[in-house]
Amino acid sequence: MYYKFKDVVVVEEAKTKNDIRKVHTTCPYCGVGCQIEIYFSSDRLFKVEAFDEVPPNYGALCVKGKNGLGFIESDRRITQPLIRRKKDRDLEPVNWDVALDFMVRRLADIIKRYGPDSTGFFSSAKATNEENYLMQKIARSVVGTNNVDHCARLCHSTSGVAMGRSVGAGAMTNTIEEIQANDVMLIVGSNILDTYPIIGIQMKKAVQNGARMIVVDPRNTTIARYAELHLGLRPGSDTVLFNGIGRYIVDAGLQNNTFIEKNVKGFDEWLKSVELYTLEYTEKITGISAEDVRKAAEMYARAERGAIYWAMGATQHAGGTDNVQSLVNLALITGKLGKRGTGLNPIRGQNNVQGAGDMGALPNVFPGGGNVTDSNVRRYYEGLWGVERLPENIGLGLTDIIEGTRVGRIKAIYLMGEDPMTSEPYQDHVTDALNTLELFVVQDILLNETTSYADVVLPAACFAEKDGTFINTDRRVQRIRKAVEPPGEARPDWEILSEVGRRLSVKLNKQQKWDYNSPEEVWNEVRNASPSLFKGISYARIESKGVRWPCPAEEHPGTEDLFVEGFNTPSKKAQLFPAEYSPPVEIPDEKYPLVLNTGRVLFHWHGGTMSRRSKLAELYPELLVEVNPNDAERYGIRDKDYINVVSRRGQITARAKVTDRSPEGVVFVPIHFVEAPANRLTLNVYDHKARIPEYKNSAVRIMLSRDAVAKKKESF
Repeated sequence: MYYKFKDVVVVEEAKTKNDIRKVHTTCPYCGVGCQIEIYFSSDRLFKVEAFDEVPPNYGALCVKGKNGLGFIESDRRITQPLIRRKKDRDLEPVNWDVALDFMVRRLADIIKRYGPDSTGFFSSAKATNEENYLMQKIARSVVGTNNVDHCARLCHSTSGVAMGRSVGAGAMTNTIEEIQANDVMLIVGSNILDTYPIIGIQMKKAVQNGARMIVVDPRNTTIARYAELHLGLRPGSDTVLFNGIGRYIVDAGLQNNTFIEKNVKGFDEWLKSVELYTLEYTEKITGISAEDVRKAAEMYARAERGAIYWAMGATQHAGGTDNVQSLVNLALITGKLGKRGTGLNPIRGQNNVQGAGDMGALPNVFPGGGNVTDSNVRRYYEGLWGVERLPENIGLGLTDIIEGTRVGRIKAIYLMGEDPMTSEPYQDHVTDALNTLELFVVQDILLNETTSYADVVLPAACFAEKDGTFINTDRRVQRIRKAVEPPGEARPDWEILSEVGRRLSVKLNKQQKWDYNSPEEVWNEVRNASPSLFKGISYARIESKGVRWPCPAEEHPGTEDLFVEGFNTPSKKAQLFPAEYSPPVEIPDEKYPLVLNTGRVLFHWHGGTMSRRSKLAELYPELLVEVNPNDAERYGIRDKDYINVVSRRGQITARAKVTDRSPEGVVFVPIHFVEAPANRLTLNVYDHKARIPEYKNSAVRIMLSRDAVAKKKESF
């Protein structure tokens, strides 16, 4: 039933059974939130096993969880604070007092000279809920800015916008366990067996038990092999496909009129907006036959328990909000919300990206989702945090903070657990931005591409070296537990943030309490900050397994399915919004005739900072660029040849993997290799509603590399 991988994580044999220490915690990779036991022998990582009989993985574990934790002991760990006294000098090691005094003094000076909104705060989907809560609290209550964000801006911000305005919550509406209850699964833009294997395996099992699967993806992905219908659409035409499916559903009389009349607003306006999207027009734009569009529409609409699942293949577009909105509209017109085995289910990327958003690490909302422009919400937090006034304006998101840095609007950035030099699009322009800052503070566990631009580097503890909580993709609040001491002088992020908050509030003459003694104390403040979601979730309740929000009271069991009793909107009704198709910004032409697609592979995660510091590097050691056989023949490329991939913004060199997984005219570049970064090629063009970058559609060309065959791979 589950993948079985060779256990290559063993560092050394335990001397005796008494020498082994094991701790139950949560995997630090994707948003599934697998429960694991990590074993240490003489303070060295010994092995990793799944924690049996506990959701969501019930004893299963993928290759990343099994073999990807070696980064804990990497020689790239940051073990002491570093500061750069002048821009033309190297970083130098100092003690904590010197580093924090240097940071706080310069940050306070910038705030006094330029104002609070001259600063930006990047929180982290790798950090705990408690730590994300403290980061946004520093930004808002101490500094006085809403310029705080995290990497959800780069993955599911479009989901948050579309779902938030339509149904009132931007999270999975149903649960991982309910996959087994699906009649039909519509999977969009996610190679889920490679990127979230534990969820993918549940989907594979559901198909084996009779469920039907539709996969929408330009690539012939691993999960597509199990689909009854694979819709290999042209890149960037998602909105057209789902508008076309929606129009056909109504034309065929398959909409749920009872559900619409009771629960949905805006149907007539939406119906007018899809008049253009006939089967013929949909086929012309997407490349999907009218017959397959019709079949997909009937499969989903006629299912009693149909569910939609999507990931970054749908969201990371200049039209990403409209892509997601068109999916939301399908669920609403067919009534597939508010009951088991249905729902709108964005699969969250990093381990705590859901939690970071829930904690208010976003420019427009407080913890729990209250809008920063709402005076009543602000008044509540002013009382909770003991401040006279909180900022009223919506702040800048991550991508706009970077843009603001380039034009001199942002003078200082405090970054925790992110690597924008790898994750942001068009890297040359990110370099220019970071070089203009008067103060750049990086707080992280490992040296990476971004730390080299920092004025202050603060060494943080990783997930295995601290306590706290994460929230997984289906809203389950889960514990992490300290198993080993941090290396050198590294400290847990919550301790660092508490000290920064204390020192900065004194420097700015703010009277605030910043003397937290434990993550649990911070979590109890979170419970008061957002009681409707978290009041009933204490550390004691989640010792053995997690509890899903909303959970408003101790006796409440937590919530499996959202919107059973209405939507989280003032009227308790959902709202349909027209989804407008916009063609990709950069169209292939004679000079750049191919489409660049980016994404992940089974053996690595995101920028590779953690996974490539583990045994996973042996299993997938170098970048392989997928090239369709017809394109390979056209350009004289053979499998394993070194090739150059060139866009209008830059060039990378890597080996070719000739395969029909990618369609003709499309090359796929994994994002994990800093020595050949995919985002050197991508556009700094953004969705106009969610400000997510266009990662999936850039024009490129490929050619044999003349000098790379003899060139050794740069060290990582």
